[in-house]
This record gives sequence, structure tokens and C-alpha cells, in this order.
Amino acid sequence: MSEVAKKPDVMLKEAYEVLSAEEKLTELAKGQTVEQVYEFIRDNKRNKVSKFVYNRFYRRYLMPSEWVDTNYNSGFAQMAICCLMIEAMESFRNGWEDTNKLKDGDNKKIKGGRIFGDFFKHYGEFADFKDLGDEFYDSIRCGILHQAESRNGWKIVRDKKYPLLDDKKRIIHSTKFRYLMKTSLRKYCKELEENDGTWDLFKTKMAYVIANCHKK
Repeated sequence: MSEVAKKPDVMLKEAYEVLSAEEKLTELAKGQTVEQVYEFIRDNKRNKVSKFVYNRFYRRYLMPSEWVDTNYNSGFAQMAICCLMIEAMESFRNGWEDTNKLKDGDNKKIKGGRIFGDFFKHYGEFADFKDLGDEFYDSIRCGILHQAESRNGWKIVRDKKYPLLDDKKRIIHSTKFRYLMKTSLRKYCKELEENDGTWDLFKTKMAYVIANCHKK
């Protein structure tokens, strides 16, 4: 599903070298600048890169819900954040520039349902969702992000008495779902340190991330 036109190291170098001194100081995660992260990647410091990735995802997507008083937390906000995180994680895992104009080997558009389905299949924590990629994308992701509500009879709950998923009653427990996103993030960070293919695709994605810091 991913196509790399240039070698990741070349893409990274080209993206970084056009940045101004000020742009190199852009924070990609709390306390971590483009310059610092680029040097970690260039020097193959996978452990430090892994910590950067965790820091970036955890603080952007998961920490706000963990720290807010449970009386004021929102199941819909949690699910919206998780949907954003899934697409972002899949972009990193596959080396995609974005998820809007993806095409497969036959030059056919890769639809959102496939992206979510692949995520659920890759991370065993979400095995119950592995056949619900299209349904989840349409009814949860697009419903919440475009209409601010779930669709097709799906309900988002936070009461502890409910399971993670009840597909017959169309219920998803947002807090339990968020917990599993944290587990999946840890697994991706581990893959990043140990798997060369994952590492190369990450570098390709980071070239796009760094390029986005440049004012054209």
C-alpha cells in the first residue's frame, strides 16, 4: 500500500535542508524540535526516536483525556481523537504523505475503511473490530468528524458495565477503546526500534512531516 519514490534518507535530507534556522526550531513534540529529531534519525538513534514518537502521539491524542476529570470527559471527543490517531499512526506505519489521495498497486483509490481495517488487523487488541473497517470508518469516524455524531444506530458509551464492543447492539466503549490505543502506540514504538522496514517507512513519513514545517 505504500510507494516510496526516493530513498528515505535522501527525502529526509532534502526536506531538512530547505528549512530556515527558525523552522528547524519548530517543535514536533513537547520539547523536541525538528533539528533534534532529524539528528536522532540521521544518527540511527532508534530508542530516542521511539521516545519522540510516543511523546508526540501520547501528548497530542491521549494525555488530555487521561488528565481531565472523568465527570467532564466526553466519549465522543475520545473517539474523535482516536480516529485521528489511527489515521496518523497508519500514515507513519506505511510511509504515507497523507491519507487523502492514496492509491494501490492497480492505481485504485484506497478508501478510508481499508485504512481502519488494516489498523484493526495489525494490532491484535482490536481483533473484535477486524471486520468492521468500512462500518467503523463510515459510522464512527466520518459520523463524528463530519456530523458530530455517530451514525447507523451506533452508540458511544463510557459506563463501565459495557464491553469494549457490542456489535449486535452497536455499542463502543470509548474509554476502553482509548486504553487500547495506548497499547497499540507502545507496540508501534517497539516495532520502530526492532523492524528495519518499519524504520524506513517511518523515515519516509518524517520527510513529509519536516517538509510541512517549511513555508512555501
